Amino acid sequence: MEDERQMLLRIIEGQNALLQTQAEQIKALTEKIDALLKELEEKKHKKNSRNSSAPPSSDGYAKPTPKSQRKSSGAKPGGQDGHKGSSMKLMKAPDEIREHYPQACSGCPNREHCHGHIVERRYESDIIVESRLIEHRQMVCCCPMAENKTLIGEFPKNITGTKQYGNNLKAFAAALSTVGMVGIDRIHELLTGVFDISVSTGSIQNWITQLSSATKDAVQQIRERVRRLRVLNCDETGLRVNGSLHWLHCLCDENWSYFALHKKRGSKAMDEIDVLPGFRNTMVHDFWKPYYKYDRAVHGICNAHIMRELVYAQEQKHQNWAKSMQDLLIEIQESRNILMAQKETSFQALVLEAYRLRYDSIIQQGMAENPAPQKPKGKRGRTGKGKILCLLERLRDYKGDILRFAADWTVPFTNNEAE
Repeated sequence: MEDERQMLLRIIEGQNALLQTQAEQIKALTEKIDALLKELEEKKHKKNSRNSSAPPSSDGYAKPTPKSQRKSSGAKPGGQDGHKGSSMKLMKAPDEIREHYPQACSGCPNREHCHGHIVERRYESDIIVESRLIEHRQMVCCCPMAENKTLIGEFPKNITGTKQYGNNLKAFAAALSTVGMVGIDRIHELLTGVFDISVSTGSIQNWITQLSSATKDAVQQIRERVRRLRVLNCDETGLRVNGSLHWLHCLCDENWSYFALHKKRGSKAMDEIDVLPGFRNTMVHDFWKPYYKYDRAVHGICNAHIMRELVYAQEQKHQNWAKSMQDLLIEIQESRNILMAQKETSFQALVLEAYRLRYDSIIQQGMAENPAPQKPKGKRGRTGKGKILCLLERLRDYKGDILRFAADWTVPFTNNEAE
């Protein structure tokens, strides 16, 4: 009897140990599942280039599916019925004409006596990549018209050395560097491999430096013109220079553009570039705070950035008011475009006021859905508002700048000109 009792106790102890092990495994698996679900949720709500101001390069391989903000017109994709098509234009007369006779005519003794006619013409636009080596010879003559005086010809002014590179080559290399953003080593490889021209990277660098010196006056005139623009689009983007992060600042409208490279992105760079200090007209930007330092200017906000943030609020945070705000901004822009096509220059005062009232109503709806968080008792410091409430306050406080495009039709809806 005692042996049976001991056996039962051992069985119970073994089952308890097994249950304890299983409980620990369940706890570990539950924690792992919670962590994976949290990670999945974070990825789901992660901001990208479609719903924030993050650049497309930051998306990596997980690029979001493109989604247009435009409403469907109901028309089929592609050219519509009655649409006048266009094709490649011929910019000049043919440099060469090749006639293609029937194969049976090849070697025929009557070929010259046959009178063929053209049944169809086809054109091929192509390029010939070649280098040219020009020899300049200085000639000397004994002129009988000048009492047998010795006359010596002169080299062109740009021919200053025994061996040198031509201006077309220098301009091409400089264009690859400045317009094409091609590195000097790669330009060297192209000139050597494609054109069979022996040129050092140092020579290419010197050509670019010479170009920079030659354009200083023109660049200064462009900057002066940009300072006086009625509406100025502003943006800056990161650029690697010798492996170090720099910032390329762009100040432009549809006709004039001024670019400046600087190690800094904010006010220090903007002051030294010396276009925005003293600017008194309208500048359009993406709400980068240093722009608001220039308070003599009138400010307009790029609504492409606002729209992306509204997409994030609607799709990731399920904010109904954000969809209403998107629809309103698109409606104002489309209405403006229609009226501009009809040669109108502004909204009627009552129409503009109605848009503003709808804007305010949507903000109030959003504020009601997202009350300010209460500060826990005993906790020090400020309580975080969260992205949605911060966006709502920005839309509320900068209403005039966001709707600048509606009040002033010279102001664009987006800052894409500079982007």
